[in-house]
Amino acid sequence: MKDKKDLRGSKDYMLIGAAAVGIITAVIFFIMLSRGVVNAVVTSKISSQYQDKELEVLKTDLDYHSLNTIGKLIDVSDGYVVSSDNVKKYNQLEAYVNARKQRSADISKLYDGKEDYQDDVTKDKIDNLDKKLLNEKNQDVYQKLRNKLDTIQIWYEQTQDADKYISKVWDAFNEDNASLSFKKVSMSNTYYKLIKNKAVKKQWSEAVSKMRDYYASHQGESTQVAAAKQELEELRNSPLTEKYTPAQVDIVSSLDFSSDAEDALTAAGLTGKYVLYYDSNSNNLALMTKISGKYVAQDGYISVSNSQVSKGKYTIKRIVSAGSSDAIITDSSNSSFGQYVSSASSDDLSNLGVTNADNTTADFNSATPVFWFKNNSALTSSIYFGSGSTIGFIYAGGSSYNNGMQISSSDLSSLKSEVSSGITFYVN
Repeated sequence: MKDKKDLRGSKDYMLIGAAAVGIITAVIFFIMLSRGVVNAVVTSKISSQYQDKELEVLKTDLDYHSLNTIGKLIDVSDGYVVSSDNVKKYNQLEAYVNARKQRSADISKLYDGKEDYQDDVTKDKIDNLDKKLLNEKNQDVYQKLRNKLDTIQIWYEQTQDADKYISKVWDAFNEDNASLSFKKVSMSNTYYKLIKNKAVKKQWSEAVSKMRDYYASHQGESTQVAAAKQELEELRNSPLTEKYTPAQVDIVSSLDFSSDAEDALTAAGLTGKYVLYYDSNSNNLALMTKISGKYVAQDGYISVSNSQVSKGKYTIKRIVSAGSSDAIITDSSNSSFGQYVSSASSDDLSNLGVTNADNTTADFNSATPVFWFKNNSALTSSIYFGSGSTIGFIYAGGSSYNNGMQISSSDLSSLKSEVSSGITFYVN
């Protein structure tokens, strides 16, 4: 029979063994409990980054701190703490976030400072980025990036137009100095100001300066201007029974257009000195001037690339060169509907009965209660017109919109210098 000392020793070993089992069980339970809590938090943090989880629409502003913490936890725990399901969800979320960052970075790389675009920008590059942007399902983020890309597209197109025009005038000038007219010098200067690429600016700086200086010291009429005047003089003096065929086809086209426009404007009962007229059948736009009781397209007509303006009579409201905080009131129930507000502040809008004015809507037709020009760079340089509960724009580049009319950037520059607020805009 064992003595009391042996019995006490056995009892101590049993107690120690039981305590060890209890500690191990507690540790395992704590680990499993902690793992469950951690995964619940991870699941919640991942889900909170979505604006709509089912449609996989990310929020506009993401919690990057939480995302970085989850990523580090996954790396450190090597799969023992964060569940495989949460790792899969995190990797998918990370792919969406990185794709958004990459799209933003790709568009930012197109800019060369705040006022120019990089030399490697091409139409294909812009089009490819445009397609990639469609993968952004958050409309606020999409619109902000779309506006930045639209700006580059407009800059690129107007720079290409400027390069072609100045090159044509410069080549003709080098062949015959007398070919340089006031209009060509003026247009070359205007085009040069539209250039948004440093290399192209540098390329044409000296040429534009030389043509300007030459014309300033040789202000006589060019042979082309004299010839055109001679043709018009012959037309004016030709017998009514004799068919006249001028050498310049554009003169014939302008006369035909003026004749059709005269009939349409007379039928519409218009009597103003000036009317901006658009013929939807021919897609031609012109500023008509009443001379001796007849409307004439003195400066020829402009080819319209796209028009979604309904037939009818409108009024030119403003020649737009918008600042970043300029806006138009678009709430049709507001008595100030259609009012252009320069440098609009919350107090200015409040005084006009407008509240909750913030939005990022690029389409002026659906922006409410205010359309902000900062949301659509294509309209910051445009012609604003309206009628009753309708607002519309004549502009260059960008997207097509209802109540919008698109023309080339060069034609827009010329038209903006010719028309003024208050004149009638008639669409036939």
